[in-house]
Amino acid sequence: MSSEVHINDDDQALTITSDKLNQYEIRPMNETDLATAVEIEKMIWGDESWNLGFFSDFFKDPLSSCWILENTNSTQPTVGYGLQSLLHNQSSITNLALHPSQWGRGLGGLLLRHMIKHARLTCAVRMTLEVNTSNERALKLYFNHGFRISKLLPKYYGSSDGYSMILQLENEI
Repeated sequence: MSSEVHINDDDQALTITSDKLNQYEIRPMNETDLATAVEIEKMIWGDESWNLGFFSDFFKDPLSSCWILENTNSTQPTVGYGLQSLLHNQSSITNLALHPSQWGRGLGGLLLRHMIKHARLTCAVRMTLEVNTSNERALKLYFNHGFRISKLLPKYYGSSDGYSMILQLENEI
């Protein structure tokens, strides 16, 4: 299996070819993607998922960047999404989610690396996020990309605790 990465000149889309059957692209979300993002959100979080109104508000916020990860060789191309915002010199990951059928393929890392690169391009010096303390898959992903726990957030997710995590960017190229 070969792997190639292609980035276009304006750095708005990233294409990853992992084999002949799957070609992935990260592109800016458009309004027609919102319903699919909500569907993925509901599969993962059920009753605790964000609704279409939240996604729409975030999408329309000029300080937000919304990304779609898609398999360009599929009839159901959207496999994940990422939401991040920039305030002053800090980029915050609001959400990073993959369709459950895509878990364990390294696609979360592709999307996260894209979001980190975007944060650097927007001159952010750090990235932050919150994650449920029981979400081992997400914690492993974030730790593997340099994020560290900055504080415990008791009962942040209703009855579950969360962690606030941070990634310093200012000393990296």
